[in-house]
Amino acid sequence: MKQRASRGVTLLEVMATMAVMLLGVAAAMTVVSQTTRSNRRTLTANQAQIIAEQTLENILQQGCQGSVTCETASNETFDVYQTSEGFQRETAPVDPNIVARKYTVTVDVDNSVVPGSIEDGKAGEPAITRPLVGTTTGTLVNVRVTVAWDEPGIREGQQMVVLQSRMAP
Repeated sequence: MKQRASRGVTLLEVMATMAVMLLGVAAAMTVVSQTTRSNRRTLTANQAQIIAEQTLENILQQGCQGSVTCETASNETFDVYQTSEGFQRETAPVDPNIVARKYTVTVDVDNSVVPGSIEDGKAGEPAITRPLVGTTTGTLVNVRVTVAWDEPGIREGQQMVVLQSRMAP
């Protein structure tokens, strides 16, 4: 009986196997990268939503709801910095080791008793200038909070979250 010499793996077979594995690893890395980027966008939008909700809550705590004129709520724009540790700051961090995203918050208040606060006289539907029915009288106020941020290298232009609410006394 004649013995056959054992056949080894040729260089061509090794290179073909490495190419297939390289393609698989590259595809897996692309999926991980895209998932990470998507999670970052979602986290950023959620943080903006929380900032908008907190701003609306602050307006309520200042006494806009229940006030006859709601003079405590006014148009304003300010910046909030959200650090990677989850802290909010009103000023940009000085320490270069602290990573923080800048959010620009814009509060727009349409108040029927404040002249010129309703853009182009558009009072909405149902109108905020309508008389309130029931035991309460006073001013119906439309409050819109916009939180905007930039995502350089990920998306072009500003991204934003908008919350709107009507407040009555």
